[in-house]
Amino acid sequence: MATSPSVSTVKPTDSSISDENDLQTRGHVSLPSASSLLHSAERLVAPIQTPLPAGTPVQQQPTGGFTSTFNSANPTFAVLKATALQQAFGHPMAYARTLMQMGYEPLPVYRGKTLLGKEALFYPNVFRYLRYIYNIDGFTGLYRGFGCAVLSKMVCWYTTTKVDELLGPVEPVVPNDKVKPTWDKCIKKTLREVRCQSWGILISHPFQVMAIRCMGQFIGRETAYSSINIFQNIQEIYNRQGIGGFFVGLIPRWLLEIATIVISNVLIHLLKSQLPSQSEMVPLYEYMAAFVAQTATYPLSVVTTVTAINRSGLRAGMLPITPTYANWQDAYKQLGKTEQLKRGSSFFNRAVFGNVGVPAPGTPIPNV
Repeated sequence: MATSPSVSTVKPTDSSISDENDLQTRGHVSLPSASSLLHSAERLVAPIQTPLPAGTPVQQQPTGGFTSTFNSANPTFAVLKATALQQAFGHPMAYARTLMQMGYEPLPVYRGKTLLGKEALFYPNVFRYLRYIYNIDGFTGLYRGFGCAVLSKMVCWYTTTKVDELLGPVEPVVPNDKVKPTWDKCIKKTLREVRCQSWGILISHPFQVMAIRCMGQFIGRETAYSSINIFQNIQEIYNRQGIGGFFVGLIPRWLLEIATIVISNVLIHLLKSQLPSQSEMVPLYEYMAAFVAQTATYPLSVVTTVTAINRSGLRAGMLPITPTYANWQDAYKQLGKTEQLKRGSSFFNRAVFGNVGVPAPGTPIPNV
């Protein structure tokens, strides 16, 4: 799974460069920005302060137990809850994208036309793909691998947040629309995000591998991996691949996340330097930067998913679904030769690239 491109949760060093980059990847749902979720959580749970008449005794609020877990004094719980909710809504789509990235296309192609009017072959859209999964596994089947996926997101967010705290506070910058952002501030902000995100990726990657393999079991109908029982998954990975099995696909995922951070920050800096940098334009700049970064780094998301499932003993990691690759560089090279580095990048108008998935000559192909 990709690991949808992640959003860095690092505190900004430049007020003109936002730290809320929506970077998702791997076909997974992007991790929400810690700062935005914390502010939202505090607004939701903060009690309304009403002035009391003079002399009115003030009742002490409970400071521990069940109640304190749900108040604004525990922002970590609010962020984790928001992450779980976001993952719950987006997991079916991420699940379907992960199977697409593996090269699994159970539905027949059809003949249609591109936006330029050229005739081409297309795979069915994501909703027909999800309906196919639903018809086999039911509604709960759409959440295969959900437990490991949300655990990976939470561990990654918590680790990056704690590393950011250990790095100490950033230098405060007084907002001023007339002052153009400098490259020095952009570089400092990017390096800080890279350091924090690298630790988050390292600690959370074993759970990412578990999530991808749980989803991949749909293809071969295996039950070796569990969506909830991580101890069963740990034993299965260790017995087959040893310690190294927990970190397969780590390098392409790290390159994916880091490249996304760098591209986004550089593009946002350029846009703010060359174009008007008023506050109302910042969301547009961030959206444009995130779109370009995700498009440029998407092939690494495919390689991460393929590498994580390869040599796992599951049918999804073997022929005819996936060839055996020597390493992630070999996977990138071979997928590039067959034009498969973009598979799963679109949910609609899913054109067939290369010769993979093309029906044999003489096979009837329905029109759209």
